Amino acid sequence: MKQTLILLILCLIGMLAAQTNNQLPALRLRVAQNPVDAASRLELAYQLMLAGSPEEALLHYDTVLTQDPGQRTAAEGSLWALQALGRFKESLQRSNTLLRSMPDHAPFYSYYAYGASSLNRHLRARHAYAMAEKLAETAAIRNTATLGKAWEYLYLQDYPAARRAFRKLPNAPDSTATRWLQAHSLLLALGFSSDYQDKKSGSFSAAYRKSGFSLKLGVEEIYLDGARFRTKQELRAGWQSPIGTLEAGAGMIHGDDQRVYPGNSYALAFKPAIYIGKLKLTPSLGAHYSSFERFDIQQADLGLKLDSDRLSASFSHSLVYQDNDALGSDTERSLTAFSLGGRIGSSTWLHGYLYLGNQAWWTSPYGVLNDTFTAHDSAYAISIYSPLSKKLGVLLYHQIGYQDNEADHSSSFSISYSI
Repeated sequence: MKQTLILLILCLIGMLAAQTNNQLPALRLRVAQNPVDAASRLELAYQLMLAGSPEEALLHYDTVLTQDPGQRTAAEGSLWALQALGRFKESLQRSNTLLRSMPDHAPFYSYYAYGASSLNRHLRARHAYAMAEKLAETAAIRNTATLGKAWEYLYLQDYPAARRAFRKLPNAPDSTATRWLQAHSLLLALGFSSDYQDKKSGSFSAAYRKSGFSLKLGVEEIYLDGARFRTKQELRAGWQSPIGTLEAGAGMIHGDDQRVYPGNSYALAFKPAIYIGKLKLTPSLGAHYSSFERFDIQQADLGLKLDSDRLSASFSHSLVYQDNDALGSDTERSLTAFSLGGRIGSSTWLHGYLYLGNQAWWTSPYGVLNDTFTAHDSAYAISIYSPLSKKLGVLLYHQIGYQDNEADHSSSFSISYSI
């Protein structure tokens, strides 16, 4: 039965191709006899697209546009042909030009979105599909835009928003979309860091993700003067809900310094996602609690992250209260962290960081607990992340910290592999 169905489909495709090929000579003759016959030229271009000749079809669409720059069918056809040829940058430029002259035409937004998505500009694509959905004059055009928007949410790993978009469609998601919605992945990472003096550390983490749920297990070892000094094990979990992402974590710390260790740490954070035009805003509220032998650390965080397709910026402000066992020795301080990053090429990211405030016993916005009594008062850092292949990536980080006007350098290296 299956072989019979395949043969039937192949026959139908062959019949359609043969019909198209039979029409081409007559259409070419009509166009040659009357070059200003836009209807015949458009029909010829359409049949050429069906026949798999987008380059020749583009010439005819462009000819019609030369005769009538406002011809929407020719404009849409030219975008179709450019994207069939893989010329996505050109299709973006042409879409922009067309939208400036015809800003209310929904299909132009959808073509712009498809080109942007093909270039990994998913926030731009999401916004363009949303505009197409809003301006659509027919159900078919609206459903195409909604489907595209749903896929952009999948690429952005916003699974609740993707499900909301798919539910708007008259039909259930196809098998490919269903696989994406239910997909799971495992990211393994090995890290090494050094302060170029007496301190070195190694780390390993395994992060599992399935749809909107994530789970991460991490282990870190710190060595002083070549001897094992401190070990930390940590477990983090995240869950995406329709109103935002909830993250929770717990860790255990063991070390040689009996004034401090053993200790336990706990974290909780809430991060809603807000889309404004081509931007994504992620405000965050967080709390950390760490318990050690002679004191406790209580920390509250307020942050904001701003993302576009090529830039990323974040701000975080923390209040840290150290509750010591000794009476009258409690301390309170505040810290601020900034970051600014830019995408280089298609997938490489370069980030700069600025940390202001005493970092002793502070948990950074990236989940790193600085468990030391003598910490930097300010620090500058730079990082670069680059994929080496579809599954392999590398992260380099270098920091210059200042304490009592003296600079300390430290670096870290991490390599990750996705399964």
